[in-house]
Amino acid sequence: HPVGATGVAQICEVVTQLRGEAGERQVEGAKRGLTQNMGGTCASCVVHILEVA
Repeated sequence: HPVGATGVAQICEVVTQLRGEAGERQVEGAKRGLTQNMGGTCASCVVHILEVA
């Protein structure tokens, strides 16, 4: 996959869900979202937890 693009796409989807703008993909009552992505040859791992303020 393109370097960095997977993680960015995950963040975009979670933000869209938390804003209630996901249309047919919308998870009802979404208040928190989690993304996870591996970097390099799995030498690094990044996890984001996002929450509605």
